[in-house]
Amino acid sequence: MKQNYFIVLLLMAGLSGCGDQKQQAKEEEKRVFQIESVDEQTGLQRMQVSRANQEIVCKGKKFQMSVERTPAEDLPHVKSDMGLFVDNRISVKITRADGSALFSKVFQKTDFASYLPESYLKRSVLEGMVFDDVSTADKNEITLAASVSYPMTDLYVPFKVVISQAGKMVIQKDEDMGEFTPIEEDSVDKE
Repeated sequence: MKQNYFIVLLLMAGLSGCGDQKQQAKEEEKRVFQIESVDEQTGLQRMQVSRANQEIVCKGKKFQMSVERTPAEDLPHVKSDMGLFVDNRISVKITRADGSALFSKVFQKTDFASYLPESYLKRSVLEGMVFDDVSTADKNEITLAASVSYPMTDLYVPFKVVISQAGKMVIQKDEDMGEFTPIEEDSVDKE
């Protein structure tokens, strides 16, 4: 009888260990793709709020830059093979050394729409934006790298957001990253 009890305990420990491994794998996936929360009822997933404040230099001039990504509940939700997602907004503010504003804009995925097919826009989110110090180094303009991506995948379209010292902005598809071929069709289209 003691032997059966011991076997049952081992099986229960093994099963709980498998559950812990699955939970750990799910938590790791959320961390890698910066998913903050998943609504238990709807399955709606939100990326983490991200804030970066940094001093940047462009042609010897110093600027303060802040970039903040926040989930945008009021934008249309994005449905893909990976689930249902809240899209993001990214706020960028750049000030000169004297504190005066050089640039301020809140970006949405639609700001990049002229470069992307409608089928890609329906299934993608505005994922991120960061200062590109390499592209800025030798130019008289500030360059940010931005990406519009399929959520929870490594498929994305890279962009450059170029800001002149006068505060004018131009968005360019990052041609250095090669040509992007969007996925033609997935199971979302078949529903």
